Amino acid sequence: MARGRHKRDTGIPRVYERTAREYTGCTDCSEVRRSIMRTRNPAPRAFQPDPKVYEALFEARWIFGSTSDRTVYELQLDLATPAIITEEKGNAPAIGLPTLDGFLSYVAFRAALGDALQKNPNIAQSLIWQWNTALRDKTVWIDFPLPLREIILPDTLTLFDCSVGLPTYTADRILIPAGALFADQMNLRPYPAVADSIPLRRRVTNPFGRPMTLKRELETAEGPNKSLDNRLYFPLTTSYTFYFRGDKNGVERLLNYAQQEHIGLGKKTVLGYGQIARFRIDKAQNTNTTFTHHILNKSHLSLIKSLPYDYMFRIKNTQDQIQQAENEQLFGCRQFSLIAVIESFGAYRSPYWKRDKQTQILRYGSVIQAK
Repeated sequence: MARGRHKRDTGIPRVYERTAREYTGCTDCSEVRRSIMRTRNPAPRAFQPDPKVYEALFEARWIFGSTSDRTVYELQLDLATPAIITEEKGNAPAIGLPTLDGFLSYVAFRAALGDALQKNPNIAQSLIWQWNTALRDKTVWIDFPLPLREIILPDTLTLFDCSVGLPTYTADRILIPAGALFADQMNLRPYPAVADSIPLRRRVTNPFGRPMTLKRELETAEGPNKSLDNRLYFPLTTSYTFYFRGDKNGVERLLNYAQQEHIGLGKKTVLGYGQIARFRIDKAQNTNTTFTHHILNKSHLSLIKSLPYDYMFRIKNTQDQIQQAENEQLFGCRQFSLIAVIESFGAYRSPYWKRDKQTQILRYGSVIQAK
């Protein structure tokens, strides 16, 4: 018998056995053995931040021109295939409207990643893993510049001066969200035609074909292995209109890159959804605001962008002349009243899916009235 070992030879030195007995009351235990081995051989972190990777991606950021221009531009985006756009993540997500800053943020990341891979092919794998690392470590997260005007809000995140995408049929027939419906000229209607795709369903089936006994069966009624048969609907809309202020040439540059690299709008883009067919950017003719749009008899305005709840309540009756001028440009009125608002919990700037950016918001479709 080897010296220093227990007579039953558990594989644990006596000094460790004594400590294990004191704290657990058990020495012949596989869990104790595994715990001791983990202490002696700690596992390395899976997502270690790498300064070289961060620097390579940071230096590859695209830089754009001045975004201080107050001209309102209209972006007409035509799709070759319908885009799958949901209001939020969930088991049975509701159909939503696309966000310009959210889409351009992803394109800006892809553009920087592509340039960084060309300049640093030797760290290609680490560059791709940088995304997963940044999700777990805020110190290496990069907010890539966008060619959109930013509005500085006190004590919170900045706000991009752009609208959501409005379903479009013709130049003078744009659907405006109004509550749970859409204003179609002088009528209210539900969302345009939608479709259901069987391959997009998430579902799990039991074994079949021959009798068998499973050693361990997953609990499909609840928990992480819950069986889902929820249909993922998507709109058949293939044209959207966005309004924005900023660098027109910079937006064109990102959209050209997205079209060239087949970067689609919305979800399931690797399956071919949301591919860009063409786009056109002109000065807006029918509106001079980016946050609201007239609906029905033009006495009411509907939000066409989700905005922070406290921000809206702070500025609606403002007496500050500078803020009133800002309200005129963004909302089309110096002061306003909240008529029918849709309160929700979400984000008002990209990335919309990050939980630490979510707060109480007034969702697009909320109705206000100018004073």
